[in-house]
Amino acid sequence: MNTTKTTMETLAETTAQRIILQHGDRILVATYRYLSGKDNGWQAETYRLAEVPIPGWGKDARPVSECALSLEASSDEYFADNGSAIAWAITH
Repeated sequence: MNTTKTTMETLAETTAQRIILQHGDRILVATYRYLSGKDNGWQAETYRLAEVPIPGWGKDARPVSECALSLEASSDEYFADNGSAIAWAITH
């Protein structure tokens, strides 16, 4: 069982070709997927913050990059560029 929570940091660590943008309590993600030759492209995902950031320094602080995320939507289609994938994420 995988108990690792999804955060902006864990998303950034998992692939080199990923765009991660914060927009309020939403996190917009575009990831390049290498599948079969015709299905390669940028997939869009929209997350929401599942934890509230705790400002400050020290062991009790939690920056937004370490907050747990909840997946809200994921595109079924693959886009030719990351801008189109982010545009999809904004509207979903």
